[in-house]
Amino acid sequence: MTEKRQGREAAFAETYDEAVKRTIEKAFLKQGISYLIKVDKVREMKKGHFESKMKYSFHINRLQTEEARAALVMQNLDETCVHYLI
Repeated sequence: MTEKRQGREAAFAETYDEAVKRTIEKAFLKQGISYLIKVDKVREMKKGHFESKMKYSFHINRLQTEEARAALVMQNLDETCVHYLI
């Protein structure tokens, strides 16, 4: 019999910058926050050609949202490079 998924993952933050992605990963690892990174390739039309960039979405356990926000506040990340979803 299959188990019903609890839906414990919540989309927390998104970024397009790889350096910011590494900073978020280190902050989560230091604080013991479990996370999942989903990578999407986003294509945009720019003057006759496509330009693509990688979008990194961090999904965390719903029970750890306060700890995750505190960990990122300690990193002093700019609001323009990280988009918070919660």
